[in-house]
Amino acid sequence: MGKKNFKDLYRRVKGEHGNVTCEISVFSDNFNPLLRYAGVIIYSIDGKFEWENYGEHIEDTGGKAYGRRGRSFYIIIQCTDNWSDDYYKPVGQGTVHDYLLKNVMGIESDQKRIACGGFAYLFHELKFSSIWLNGTDQTDAESDGDRYLSDSEKILVAYCWE
Repeated sequence: MGKKNFKDLYRRVKGEHGNVTCEISVFSDNFNPLLRYAGVIIYSIDGKFEWENYGEHIEDTGGKAYGRRGRSFYIIIQCTDNWSDDYYKPVGQGTVHDYLLKNVMGIESDQKRIACGGFAYLFHELKFSSIWLNGTDQTDAESDGDRYLSDSEKILVAYCWE
């Protein structure tokens, strides 16, 4: 499930940075258990575990995080209750994670230059699926084709969620 090489990604980040830390983005929304949320955990952008949102790609497309730095295990969580109904379609056709990445990072998920996983909080439960993010290969992140995060990714996201 999810990223086949997640453990390798984790080891590479740990080797490069020592401690592995997760950071919840300042662009995340405050939590209310009665609302719906989409979340993304970013492992790398353009194959780098640290990035600055000044690159030509982000500059061209914008994003709330333009001009900011980030590093592996950067987590963005936003409430989706007031988003357009266009983002809510049948499973596998929705675009909440794509919109979240575009809104905050200025990156389209189909560019595949961002290695990340998607999750959501719906109906009082943390869900670990995103067909677009978890089920496709990305730069330095090989998917097994499943829409769910791998077990190791689930553990990390659940820990950070708490």
